[in-house]
Amino acid sequence: MLAARFRSPVIAVALGVGTIGALVTSITSAQAAHHAVALAAVRATALRTAATQAAPLVAVKSKPRSAGCGLPSAVRAAGVCQPKGKHGLAAPKMSAAMLLANRVKQAQADEFLRQASPPATKYLAATQEAQARNYWCGPATVSEMLAQVGVVLSQKATARQLGTNASGTDWSNRHGYPVAKVLNANQDKARYVAVALPWSPTQGQITRYEKDLLTDLNRGNGVPLAGNAYEVPGGPHLVGHPAGQQVMHWFDIRGYAKSGAVTAYEDSVHGASSIAWGSSVPAYSTLPSSTIVYILGARGYVW
Repeated sequence: MLAARFRSPVIAVALGVGTIGALVTSITSAQAAHHAVALAAVRATALRTAATQAAPLVAVKSKPRSAGCGLPSAVRAAGVCQPKGKHGLAAPKMSAAMLLANRVKQAQADEFLRQASPPATKYLAATQEAQARNYWCGPATVSEMLAQVGVVLSQKATARQLGTNASGTDWSNRHGYPVAKVLNANQDKARYVAVALPWSPTQGQITRYEKDLLTDLNRGNGVPLAGNAYEVPGGPHLVGHPAGQQVMHWFDIRGYAKSGAVTAYEDSVHGASSIAWGSSVPAYSTLPSSTIVYILGARGYVW
């Protein structure tokens, strides 16, 4: 009889605890769902706005520094000492917004590559254009890249949107990151962000570039990347570029081989009558990705 007397209250308590547990679970699930939605919104906003927010000025031109070789100043002025160029330069300073956008996009890339099986070789359409002016490598590159995703935009229109002047197209400035900004404004297949690299990239940065390359070329129908070369005497150069000269140059990265270890690109210097050495530059070339990353050192790439 005693057991029967207490059975109903015990059952009632159990039912009450079960109901509260279900309610707590429901609330927790709702909070988690709300948090996931909010986080996704933050990430989307970060990718959408980063390229348009003011960034430290990194102009296209950069004067090489003296090697400081100890010779009299008159001898140094005569050019006996070779310039150090970008030796020892750190990566360009990035805006906080762009740093966040990079973290978001690279996390997405890692997730994509965990699930995808990219082919060993992939190339986008061959869209090389000779740059119409000797300082229009930026406009030509962006026009080439947009053509690869089905958008037609003339170099003249692109130059105007980029803010290109006689010195060329900046890596970054008070208006943001011009190349990423203009790419985002004219197509909706990818949200472009910029990655800054130091003069001497690490193996980790080379691996990161290869992952970013594989992701952009394979997610959806694939999109190209933009490289911002900073070539100096004694350092690696793009194919056909004069090894003894400092060259600042935007170029279209359109593919890869050997699972990202080799980069395929097109060069707007080819066919450009305004550039004396343009005849030595192929329209399409490949280089080891590690070499490409060193060429991008002290600037970077847009992906």
